[in-house]
Amino acid sequence: MGEETTESNVYNDMSLAHRPISLAEGSVTTRALPIRPILERSETSSGHAWTESVPNTEHNALFLNFDWTKTSLGRLSNWDPILRAYACMVFADSRGACLYWGAKQVALYNAEFAVFSGGAHPRLMGATFAAAFPELANDIGPMFTEIHRSGQAVSVDNIELMTERHGFLEEAYFVGQFVPLWGMSGKVEGVYNSVYESTSKVLSERRRRVTELVANMESWPVDKMLTELFKALRSNPRDIPVALLYTYDALAGEGEPNLMCSGSIGFPEGHPCAPQNAFLEIDQAGLIPLFREASNSSTSIVMNGTNSDMSLFKGVEWAGFGEPSKTVIICALEISGNLQGFFLIGTNPRRAYDEATEGSITDITAQFKLKWAESISKAQARKREAMLERLVSDSEARLQHMAHSAPVGMCQIGLDSEIAWANNQFYQITGHDRSKPDMSDFRAILAPEEFAKHDQLVANLLEGDVRAVREFRLQREWMPPAQQEDDEEPYYAWILVTNFPLIEAGKVKLLMVYVTDISHQKWAESVQSRNASTALQAKRRQEAFLDVTSHEMRNPLTAITQLADGIARSVQYVPEITAKSWQDVAEQNAGAADTILACAAHQRRVIDDVLILSRLDSQMLSIVPVSANTGKVVKDTIKMFDGEIAMTDIKITAVKATEPKSLHKINHILLDTSRMAQVLINLISNAIKFTTTQDLREITVTYGIQSSKPPDISTKYGQIAWVTPTAVEHDNVALPPLKASEERLYVYFLVRDTGPGIEQDGINRLFQRFSQATPKTHITYGGSGLGLYIVRELVEKQGGRVGVASVPGEGSVFAFYIATMPGDEPEAPTKPSQTVAVAKNTLTNGMRAEFTRNKTWQIEADNPLLVGTADPEADRVYNILLVEDNVINQRILAKQLRMTGSTVEVADNGADALALLERSDIWRKEGSSPYHPASDTTIRTKIDLILMDVEMPIMDGLTATRRIRELEAEGRLTRRLPIIAVTANVRQEQVDTAVQAGVDKVLSKPFTTGEALETIRELVS
Repeated sequence: MGEETTESNVYNDMSLAHRPISLAEGSVTTRALPIRPILERSETSSGHAWTESVPNTEHNALFLNFDWTKTSLGRLSNWDPILRAYACMVFADSRGACLYWGAKQVALYNAEFAVFSGGAHPRLMGATFAAAFPELANDIGPMFTEIHRSGQAVSVDNIELMTERHGFLEEAYFVGQFVPLWGMSGKVEGVYNSVYESTSKVLSERRRRVTELVANMESWPVDKMLTELFKALRSNPRDIPVALLYTYDALAGEGEPNLMCSGSIGFPEGHPCAPQNAFLEIDQAGLIPLFREASNSSTSIVMNGTNSDMSLFKGVEWAGFGEPSKTVIICALEISGNLQGFFLIGTNPRRAYDEATEGSITDITAQFKLKWAESISKAQARKREAMLERLVSDSEARLQHMAHSAPVGMCQIGLDSEIAWANNQFYQITGHDRSKPDMSDFRAILAPEEFAKHDQLVANLLEGDVRAVREFRLQREWMPPAQQEDDEEPYYAWILVTNFPLIEAGKVKLLMVYVTDISHQKWAESVQSRNASTALQAKRRQEAFLDVTSHEMRNPLTAITQLADGIARSVQYVPEITAKSWQDVAEQNAGAADTILACAAHQRRVIDDVLILSRLDSQMLSIVPVSANTGKVVKDTIKMFDGEIAMTDIKITAVKATEPKSLHKINHILLDTSRMAQVLINLISNAIKFTTTQDLREITVTYGIQSSKPPDISTKYGQIAWVTPTAVEHDNVALPPLKASEERLYVYFLVRDTGPGIEQDGINRLFQRFSQATPKTHITYGGSGLGLYIVRELVEKQGGRVGVASVPGEGSVFAFYIATMPGDEPEAPTKPSQTVAVAKNTLTNGMRAEFTRNKTWQIEADNPLLVGTADPEADRVYNILLVEDNVINQRILAKQLRMTGSTVEVADNGADALALLERSDIWRKEGSSPYHPASDTTIRTKIDLILMDVEMPIMDGLTATRRIRELEAEGRLTRRLPIIAVTANVRQEQVDTAVQAGVDKVLSKPFTTGEALETIRELVS
């Protein structure tokens, strides 16, 4: 290689700035680096640096950033094509691979090889073999020489290497190969060393030898057999660093220990966790409680540092590596169902406890139990046999009693297919006639589809199948403990049958059958399956709802963004500076602002629907009736749509239906005006949405009161079909009890539109959660599928029902009614109030309403009222203190209020507001009294009311409100100051908290300037 040198790129070497990669990490990560290293690169014939083919990983950056000019290989750009190819091959190899090149064996290697480098990583990169592995140089050096001389590969098998990975030092074995590589000279110039792991094979062979030693033991007496067992275990000290064996004597006399330590590895004599003798049932010393647990368990006890106190093994002399086992296994040794003892074995501390380790211990234990069974002496067998005979005679009666008292059915069937014996429970569970012992009669109680399964089961058992468990449906029906609403088909009885043959001398003597009644379980499974299906369907509908809601929120947001951007840039595109040009810009911006308001209103309705749905689901939606005028509720609700009506050229007419004379004097009824407005808003917004695209765009809202539930209502589009309530129909529980002279009233509403109408299939889907008339409804008209569901829930909560009538191609009518009662009449107003005109209308054929059309908003009634009486408060201006911490909201609202002629002072938080009050016209100086104010020539700020934000730094709005009320009580203010809280937190408990703090009204965000002025007028007047 050339001797040309260049400036070291060590300062670009990001990998060297980190700690060396530890073997504990198991393998080197190959995540991509965020920044490609800055390299010296030569161009190939294709125009790209050859190092571009090296994968961009953290390990490979070590190679790319290494200063190869300090090695005999020289700069990367000067490497010959063959060396480049071998280098690329190293980093493409999925095995551990290292390339030693040149006479000095300069190394470069991939991330996988770092694990096998024995701690030489990362200094191995660019180092010679002799420098990186000085301890191996004498042994491996001659091998490199021979490979260069002969050109023949050399393999090495099962090299032992203690590797730091998985969080501990791990015993591992590897197979490697050293392959000669020819260079440009035509001679061997390098060696390719590939490595893969052979640990599993080595450990498996080592453990297998122990198992074979145990399996090949002769049938010696017990003592000799145990000695040979421990000899076999000691042959593998790494995998079995400790072992302990206890034998159990079930025939031990009263007061005599029944556990004896019969052999151990690593446990010194007298060790506290391994007493020489013990009582299995009562002793608490050492490992005895764990032996009891193992005897009662169907699986082995696995002890480790997480679930057990490993300090029990303090003082144990660990074989093999001389390190404590991380896992210790305790097995109960049973032979033919009888407990013979306990076997404890510690695992290799440098290997994880995995399936292979568990399988090896299981194999050794199984072979040991076989040899132990063979080694039981004849004397012990005779002693045990005598004892068992006595036990059998004593327990036979107990077994008979247990069989007749067991909660399961038991049956014995002979080879002649007749019932030889059965307990009472068998006949009770199956319903089989006990006078018919033939199994062909038993087959008849099964459902027909079970016959083939039953016949095959019996045939298999008679042929020698060990055990079979099957479920069978019976022909008789079963009554579940609770009926489901959608139960249409009957439930049938089910049984679980466990069968096994009794085999003697290799032949089946009879069949044993256990029968359990699982009817309840099968019913529960069917209910659970239906519930899961319902939940899955609900989840899919909810996901669709989320998609639709996202669409409904993002679409108007896009329009708002684009229109706002257009307004912001409108000045830049004025063609000429003339009054006409500026007027055009103003008109365009006003139109854009109207559209923005409409989009914002749409978003607000979507948000309101989602919030109401949440409160309905959590059963936190309360109904609070107050005395209200139905016509005013309708008028105020329709007024909310003035902007949309103007934009879409839709005519909305409100009509008051003729009422019985007995109800003429009732002007106010108990209504939850907020919930009523929510229902009307949903119905009217739907009507607007579906009417906008029609040639005839008319909407009529009819309302009235009756003393009975509205009967069948005939409309222009047919008879109203009332929707069945989701629960049992009930009265409006939020209303107070009726007095003796009062009667229940029902207020009803009809919203008729000239939209496209609805097909009958679509009507059936209305008023359901996340559902619209057709799947195309959302695509054409938008919507979340929640509005009508919320309408139904709100109406039914108030003792009412919803209904609909429609004619496709003509229009639709949505109707609802709620239960109510007369409300208190308000005090006479102190100023003229705005009223609306009411004209005549008639009702025929069970309340058939004919709706009049007028350009102005009218309500028709028997007694016309004045039209358009002026409100003197409409033109009044106010001195307002605006307390708002958000600078943008503060500037916008202050500007809008000032445009109405009002004077606005601003404060950034509650503390600033209190400071400003001290400079206001209502502040009383010290020394003055309510009757003799102190003279003050300072010009004071006039304040009529406060718009108070709630969430603010330094001092929040409610704290400031409480302080203002305290100042009023102390006489520091000359009069009571009206306060309107401005907040997005408008849950009922949050509103109540604000009122308790002293707020007069709560204005919910977002709001328009008109809504703010309306609230101010209502409060100040």
